[in-house]
Amino acid sequence: MQIENIKISHFRNIQDAQLEPGKKINFILGDNAQGKTNFIEAIYVAALLKSFRTRNSADLIQQGKQTATLKIQINSDEVINSVHLFLDRQKKLLKINNKKPDSIKYFKYLNVIVFHPDEVNYISSYPVFRRNLIDRSIFYTNYNYIEVYKNYIRCLKQRNSFLKENNKEVDCWEEQLIKYGSIIIAERINYIKRINSFFNDEKFFSNNNEKYKLIYSKEYDNLNSIEDELREDFFRKRKREKFLGHTLVGPHKDDIVFFLNQQSANSFASQGQKRSLVISFKAAQIMDYRAVHGYDPVLILDDMTSELDANRKNILLENLLANSGQVFITSTDFQQVNNPEQSRVFRVNNGKISLTD
Repeated sequence: MQIENIKISHFRNIQDAQLEPGKKINFILGDNAQGKTNFIEAIYVAALLKSFRTRNSADLIQQGKQTATLKIQINSDEVINSVHLFLDRQKKLLKINNKKPDSIKYFKYLNVIVFHPDEVNYISSYPVFRRNLIDRSIFYTNYNYIEVYKNYIRCLKQRNSFLKENNKEVDCWEEQLIKYGSIIIAERINYIKRINSFFNDEKFFSNNNEKYKLIYSKEYDNLNSIEDELREDFFRKRKREKFLGHTLVGPHKDDIVFFLNQQSANSFASQGQKRSLVISFKAAQIMDYRAVHGYDPVLILDDMTSELDANRKNILLENLLANSGQVFITSTDFQQVNNPEQSRVFRVNNGKISLTD
């Protein structure tokens, strides 16, 4: 999967831009606050219909303008598809090949995996950030997962309302939470197992002498026992849930712990090591994606190289680029890579994007 052409109008500080990216590596260079992240955010929004920076679509439209448009041509196995996203301050309108796509099928046309600097803090932040990181990653390889997750959240809200009202009626939401919750937990455990299998690959260890691992916070006897164990947990905590007025059991309470050399990365890793770990997670995510779909997604790396020494920077770049398809990298300076003929360098200055010689 490759992006062949990008047109952006009135998105953030980008007035008008049209680019033909390289097939492998694309460096987006410029000083801070010039629009580098805005450019890659546009690609992400076109792929997933949401931003990794804001929940308000109006923030994406250039100041003084009422609308923004994104047009991207994608080559998938020599088949060209066109994604056209129109934004105004109230709604989004998406068309694939000039037609409105069905339900979640539009996710299949442009698949983007992104690293942004805030993700480094997920390792040490609240569990919800790590859960969301894993849940988003699962969705890339299982498009039905989002529906299960939405159903679980809907049931969770209903049950919490039921508990707060101290309702004397039969709790009809518990079994639904067990049903959807057991699917979510099983998917998370399976996904973590797959990622760890890539982490166990020699190249993740030999390059920088660091060993990575993810561990799900709650252990289960086996995947077939998850539903029964959840049901037992609900039974044990039923009285306390009624007292507190909210649900204490389920995947919304679980955590994913990142390990570095058999120690919690939260407690023992430096910022550079945490950044390396998260970027390596992205590399493993791409390899897992390829194993499932048979092709590479588009990889976006926003400000990847800050807080990294030269050796760690070179190792991560070479490892990522050797195991990915088309890549977009934002940076304040150019990084020399192997096979420079496969790379293109774009310069961003006050929202204007141009190809350098």
